[in-house]
Amino acid sequence: MTKRHLGLAVCVLPALYLLLSPLYALLHYHVFAAEAPHFIRYVLVPGLLAAAFIAVGLFARPNLSVLAGVCGSSMLLGLFLFEAMHTVSAVTVRLGMFGQLSEAQAETLRRNENMVPGFTLRYLNRVSGTDELPKALLSGFPSAQVVLCTSGNGLVSYTADRHGFNNPDHVYDGQLDLMLLGDSFVEGFCLPPGDDLASRLRAGGISTASIGIRGNGPLTELATLGRFGAILRPRRVMMVFFEGNDWENLERELAVPWLRTALSPDADFGLQSTVQESMHEARNALTEHKNTPVTGLDLLTRTALFRNFVALQQTLTRLGLVYPKITPSNPEFRRILHRAKELTASWGGSFTLIYVPRIDRFMGPFSSDRPFDPLRMKVLDAAAAEGIEVIDLNEAIRAQAEPLLMYAPDAHFSRAGAEFAAHEIQRHVVAAAGAREVVKNE
Repeated sequence: MTKRHLGLAVCVLPALYLLLSPLYALLHYHVFAAEAPHFIRYVLVPGLLAAAFIAVGLFARPNLSVLAGVCGSSMLLGLFLFEAMHTVSAVTVRLGMFGQLSEAQAETLRRNENMVPGFTLRYLNRVSGTDELPKALLSGFPSAQVVLCTSGNGLVSYTADRHGFNNPDHVYDGQLDLMLLGDSFVEGFCLPPGDDLASRLRAGGISTASIGIRGNGPLTELATLGRFGAILRPRRVMMVFFEGNDWENLERELAVPWLRTALSPDADFGLQSTVQESMHEARNALTEHKNTPVTGLDLLTRTALFRNFVALQQTLTRLGLVYPKITPSNPEFRRILHRAKELTASWGGSFTLIYVPRIDRFMGPFSSDRPFDPLRMKVLDAAAAEGIEVIDLNEAIRAQAEPLLMYAPDAHFSRAGAEFAAHEIQRHVVAAAGAREVVKNE
């Protein structure tokens, strides 16, 4: 092989890799290339870099093309080694999130008939054959011990309350100050009892019920409010919107006909007494599921682990170079907020939205708010249009000296993050109560 051919060969290697980004973006045009910032990031810049490598390989002097190709290939190899290091760490975290058990933990789970692995309501309703909102499962299993995750310290779990949520049962003995609607951030993912968001609020003197299950989206949360709100009649309802996946979860929820009926003004949300048969079927399915071990294969089938590795996802995130998918408009989100506010007002309560940013915003060396803000602005604008107050945790977390400390390795709240969020909510509740007192005295 001549030096000319060698130079071309080593230049083509990084060029071919760089061309994967434009190819993937153009194949998924509406989510990665339809807007100018995304087109520049995923198509134009990598495409120009790839063209430059090919041009150098074809037309530069052999010594220069070899040097450029070797440097480019070496940098690419270094990036993949860095990505591999973080991927190995991520695999351990992900398996813990999915509930991978040691032999001793698996034996504990098998022997304890009251213990169930973590679940989503989407899964429970699928295995129970739900096709009507009044018969849908909108909570977990009362009094069951629910595994949140596994870690080196063992199983992290909670004992569900009388309705199937992560609360001490006595929280319902008096008037509720606050009902928190949400997903795993509200359920308290991988946080020991007492460290989750609702527990922190209760420790601060606010009688709070966590009405959240992992995997929930805004429409499921509306349905949950419709079923439990009028029974519990909290003074305040706060819906926790997570920037990381709630918009996508909403798109999936809207595709479920029986769940979409929750938007109707005369929706029948059903009662817990009407879902006992569905709950029994779901519990049986979950009992069978808990005897199935979680393996590394689950990461390939249930996550985008391989795709993210090829895309150098974690490396580029740490450099602040990952843009989220383009956010499509979804007018149904505003309808959800309208109905939630309307339902809460029916018993004299107030409704607030809490915006939780994703960890990716805070990982790069520079501010990376701009790529994420289109979704944030859509959410804030919808709330403003409905006259709904928003507790924007993005601004509060950004103002911290070390925002990353607010998150655990699994990208949920850390203990410090749950405590911080509870403090922000408590501050809002106190300020709102003070404002009402001033208006009352006037």
